[in-house]
Amino acid sequence: MTLLSLSSADPDLSQLLQAASASGALVAHTSDPEQAQRWLDTLAPDLLLTEASLFARLRTPTCPVLNWTGDARQTRHQLQAWLPALQSSAVVTVLGDVEADLQLGVVRHRTPDGLRRQAAVPAQELRLMIALMRRAGRVVSRGELLDSVWPVHAKPLPRTVDQTVRRLRVGLQPLGLAERLRSLRGLGYRFDPL
Repeated sequence: MTLLSLSSADPDLSQLLQAASASGALVAHTSDPEQAQRWLDTLAPDLLLTEASLFARLRTPTCPVLNWTGDARQTRHQLQAWLPALQSSAVVTVLGDVEADLQLGVVRHRTPDGLRRQAAVPAQELRLMIALMRRAGRVVSRGELLDSVWPVHAKPLPRTVDQTVRRLRVGLQPLGLAERLRSLRGLGYRFDPL
């Protein structure tokens, strides 16, 4: 599915588009109506997401149009008809300070001083994070992670877990959470609660 988004910069919309991309959609995003028109003519998207004021500046698109009203929940509900993967919700909280949201593709962290920070994390790394968070404080073997994070038909190698953990640590670095993802040589990985 190709989704063309034409809207102003809005953090809720950006998160929604990240979730759509993580669900397998090819997402093109611009706030320039002329660029959007060129993409409409060349990409032939399956769906256009736009604000009504910007839509008026386009020639009639040949695809369905969703109106972005600024309400991410309502837009997500409308997008579910095209992207069924957006229907599944996976939010896990560990001791109240870390939240991984598969639906939005983000990890959130509440620091001891009360600040809330978040970072976008790719879907595969986020699924690994959630698997470790569900067993917080316990060692999870590579085999368990391979079974619970990757689909059976994917046939990943044990080193795939190590590479995904490495990328996850990079994604968690801005939140100060990378050091809580521990490697235990010969045993597996552990996510440490505070």
